[in-house]
Amino acid sequence: MAMISTIGFTALDQARLRQGIETLTRQVSTGQRGEVHGALGTEARRAMDLRGDLARREAYVTAADTALGRMGATQGVLARLETIASDLAAETARARTLGAVGVEALARSAQSALAEAASLLNTRHGNEYLFAGSDLASAPVPDAATILTGPLATAIGAAVATLDPLNAATVLADTALAATDPLTRPFSAHLEGPALTEQRRAVQVADGERVSWGVLASQDAAGESALSWGRELLRGLATLAALTPTSAAQGAGYDALLAGVAQGLGGATTGLAQERGTLGAAERRVEAARERHKDVEVALRAQLGTVEEVDIAEASTRLRQTELRLEASYNATAMLARLSLAALLR
Repeated sequence: MAMISTIGFTALDQARLRQGIETLTRQVSTGQRGEVHGALGTEARRAMDLRGDLARREAYVTAADTALGRMGATQGVLARLETIASDLAAETARARTLGAVGVEALARSAQSALAEAASLLNTRHGNEYLFAGSDLASAPVPDAATILTGPLATAIGAAVATLDPLNAATVLADTALAATDPLTRPFSAHLEGPALTEQRRAVQVADGERVSWGVLASQDAAGESALSWGRELLRGLATLAALTPTSAAQGAGYDALLAGVAQGLGGATTGLAQERGTLGAAERRVEAARERHKDVEVALRAQLGTVEEVDIAEASTRLRQTELRLEASYNATAMLARLSLAALLR
């Protein structure tokens, strides 16, 4: 009976060793302590907390990456618009010294710039309009494709056609009116209405921290709408695009008109530079928050590794030792069986 009892205890030990080999084999294969949280024992709760924090950080990093992609695209558009405004302001200033010479070339440059600017304001990133406020599916400049012959250009062209040597101020006032009149203004109904009072587009970069970065075509960073860089840019370009040799023949009126347009384009250039600066500051905040989350992610993964992962080398050594113990146990069991059989045959 003692022999049988010994063999029974040995069989139980062998079952435990086989289970240990199975567990160690899985750990060596996967690098994980177990397939379920229960395998972590008392560390299961800590692992769940670490994974929750890690998932939250990863979500913030993803949101930051998405926002930075849109902000980068917006910066590119603003930079090009600033160049257009600056170049046409300089060309307009030069035209003042040339009189009637080159007016047609100036008008052609302005027409090309006007078409490009309207198209740029309708830039999309990820199927979302960048300058549309919260109405992401609607074009900021609905008539961009026909901007040269649309309501704004037509109204401004009619005003420029009335230019004489003495009425430049009136013509400039009429162009400003055309840029804000509900019948001729260039921007969408949303940009001319709800967008002016809604919060700018923002990204959540941390618990309780949002960074505003949205840019509106119809309103500058300071909240100005009537003289915003977008409106002044399109108004100025449309005014230059309407110039003709007859306009240039108006002497002092032509010079005063060019001076007013150059001033407006200069203001648009300044507004665009300020907008880019504000957006750049937002980009830096988002980038800093993203890097902080990435640094914490590294620390969290290291902590999670100590809880969920095994040392492959150590686990391999333990596996081999357990296999040897099981092999030795089998040999011992075989020997006991032979001795038991010999005792029975005596």
